[in-house]
Amino acid sequence: MTMTLEAATIWEHDGVPVRLVFRDERWHPVDTPIPLTRESELLPAALTHPPTRHLGWRIRACSEADELLTVDIVRVDGGWAVEHVWA
Repeated sequence: MTMTLEAATIWEHDGVPVRLVFRDERWHPVDTPIPLTRESELLPAALTHPPTRHLGWRIRACSEADELLTVDIVRVDGGWAVEHVWA
């Protein structure tokens, strides 16, 4: 795994990523992207269904050159960035 914070662009259909441009290459998901979420830590213990915040997506993707990788994409100021890369 490599930690990074590199700019990326995603296209969505019904709120789910269907295409990605990262490091000047086009990528497309090869399976269903997984939502990255986080629960707040400052909630009462009696709360049985805490709200979650959508942070981004984990995407297994294939490039036009048939390279496979998995990326975590998160929202940043005004766009998206790749936070983790697994080759």
